[in-house]
Amino acid sequence: MSTPARLPYDEHWQGHVLGADASHRYLWLWYGYNIRLIATPHGSEGLTSYDHGWCYPRDPAAVEAAYTAWDPNTQDEPDGWHKRATHPARRAPHRESDPEYNRPRCAHGCYSDQGCRTINCPDSPPSLIGEPCPVSPTAAASAETPAGAAATSLAPAGPTTATP
Repeated sequence: MSTPARLPYDEHWQGHVLGADASHRYLWLWYGYNIRLIATPHGSEGLTSYDHGWCYPRDPAAVEAAYTAWDPNTQDEPDGWHKRATHPARRAPHRESDPEYNRPRCAHGCYSDQGCRTINCPDSPPSLIGEPCPVSPTAAASAETPAGAAATSLAPAGPTTATP
């Protein structure tokens, strides 16, 4: 993976400047096994902290593409991230202009109404937590069991011990 040489480099943050809007500068920086896209406020406060951050896989081109496709004026957060590094979630100044894009997301970047790719995500709707995988042996066995017939257990045979 090469680092895009055309992006300005910020020595203080040790990251690449993607752009700016009226309230923030946006930079990406190497962060452990990830790349972190950060939003630093303008002025002296932006030298010591950032208001928003999102973690991406280590692919500079993907982070740059996500930033380029993002409209911070109408869209809350860029796409493609797998962890929101700050709280609360960013809210775009004119978010009502793009309600489909600005649906609630979980802490891992997935739209909450579609469920999360992360197991046991606390932000997934209860209707999507604990549902059997459609290709699991348990789901296949229950789908093949005729109405009124006893389902076959996939548990090992033998005595079981109940715990209090």
